[in-house]
Amino acid sequence: MSWLLLTCISVICRAVYGVMSKVLSRRAESSAYTQAVLLSTVCALIAVPAIPLFGGITADLSKISWLVVLLVAGGQGLGNIFYFTAMKKLTNGTAQIAFSSILIFNTLLSLLFLNLHLSVINIAGILLLLIAIVSVASGKIVFDRRGVLPMVVGSFFYAVFQLSSSQLSQHVSPAVYLLIAYIGGAAVVFMLKAGTVVRDIRRPGFRAAVKNSFFAAVPSLGNFLFAYYAYRSAPTPAIVAILLTSQVVFTILLSYLFLREREHLGRKFAAAVLVVAAAALIKQT
Repeated sequence: MSWLLLTCISVICRAVYGVMSKVLSRRAESSAYTQAVLLSTVCALIAVPAIPLFGGITADLSKISWLVVLLVAGGQGLGNIFYFTAMKKLTNGTAQIAFSSILIFNTLLSLLFLNLHLSVINIAGILLLLIAIVSVASGKIVFDRRGVLPMVVGSFFYAVFQLSSSQLSQHVSPAVYLLIAYIGGAAVVFMLKAGTVVRDIRRPGFRAAVKNSFFAAVPSLGNFLFAYYAYRSAPTPAIVAILLTSQVVFTILLSYLFLREREHLGRKFAAAVLVVAAAALIKQT
């Protein structure tokens, strides 16, 4: 399976996760910290029995940078905190336009730290992707600084997570990658707000929250797994991270179907076409 197809499947899984996490945030009576810990823990519980299917616990320790491991865990954990904080305050359209800043962060961090070299064609594709993301959400934006700022900060941490993942995936099995991302991310959040998480666990509605988390956990696992294999097979892993940002457009398309956000339908499908064109340009090496 080609790395571009793997990336596309990962994008679709992330878009489904985006819709499900919005539903989860609407129903949740717990804090953003507890949601972050709960979702990561549920994902880890699903992944553990499947470890033999995902290559077992194998890693090339001589090539692993422990700083990268910390960035994967920290980026996932902190990104989840800010993401769920924002989702409680924003409409889906506003949330996605704020989240689109991840494209800028991914590109800048790749240029600064991963020595990514972009051709004129690649840059044109990134600009086209940015146009698609902005156009699909414009007209629906309700600015709320209390929600937009956390989403932009969360986008930065998710960019750190994605780019660190592109490096870590080269030296560990899928199982190890999932465990670091999920257990590491949950541990970071728990260490920061253990008291809040414990209080939420004791609340009567916690069992319902656990049940709802399973619906968001499955697409999250799909997102991580297919992204892992895309990172492994792509000639330039950082390009995969940039293409993953196109999930914003597909999240809004799914919101049309499942969340009844049905404004500007023609613009949404036009943006989807632009994403396909942008991917064709960005993937050129």
